[in-house]
Amino acid sequence: MEKQPPFHPFTAQADEIAERGLVVFDDIRSMPLYNEPYVTDLMTIGLTLSGWVRMECNMQAVTLQAHDLVVFMPSHTLCFSETSADYKAMVIVMSRAFQEEMRLRYPDGYRNTNHYLYRQDISLTNHQFQRIVGMFRLLRDISSEDGSCRTAMLGYLLEVMFMQMEDYRIENGIEPYIPTLREELFYNFYHAVEQHYRESREVHFYADLFHLSPKHFAAVIKQQTNIGALQWINSYVIIQAKFLLRHHRQMTMQEISNHLGFPDQAAFSRYFKTNTGLSPTEYREQN
Repeated sequence: MEKQPPFHPFTAQADEIAERGLVVFDDIRSMPLYNEPYVTDLMTIGLTLSGWVRMECNMQAVTLQAHDLVVFMPSHTLCFSETSADYKAMVIVMSRAFQEEMRLRYPDGYRNTNHYLYRQDISLTNHQFQRIVGMFRLLRDISSEDGSCRTAMLGYLLEVMFMQMEDYRIENGIEPYIPTLREELFYNFYHAVEQHYRESREVHFYADLFHLSPKHFAAVIKQQTNIGALQWINSYVIIQAKFLLRHHRQMTMQEISNHLGFPDQAAFSRYFKTNTGLSPTEYREQN
């Protein structure tokens, strides 16, 4: 029998999330601990109820413990590595389309979400934790309904929750984060890779977008992240390729190479093997 991949908890519900826009999972007890990153296409708000989880966000180590609230934005690169036996969390997931609709309808509540590009987590006090749990449960109840006012009610409650989270950051002494020029360049580069990785995998292409020489651009990215610009580009492409190979087994190698912007299947196979040591077929068979 073919080995089945350990699906991410949200992969199996992808159609439901796309259709309903917002879904609340109130009893997450495990994560996909296969030690490989993936790029999320969802806005995810997680609240750790008990235990802990170790992971990476954009290749930076993160440990979430009980009463930690975390926000992952679409395009964040996530990799879960270990959870405690008593790990339990509640998670809100929003499709990109739903998130953009909410941002347009309720700009006041969403104006501070860019903060979570740079610092994703907040450690809550007991009182703050109980308030947020109550909001999660109310969002869960409303999201499971199909009334004509569902979207409006979700939007109002999300706006209130984001404002409350902003107050909690201030109460807990978390200063408004002002990114450095290098941090801004990196995140702009990261989003450019997200938009253009099918078009180009060359450093000079991205340096040109920011009107910098390739040498200077690469040096700034390296100084900021300790990872070279070309390695970031290649890593992003390989993460996407592995996700397709693992979770979209109905796609042929030609379809995957087309999706990723390679001129042909042979070019994709060479690129994948150069960066992983395995051919795409070997990787798929192992996973």
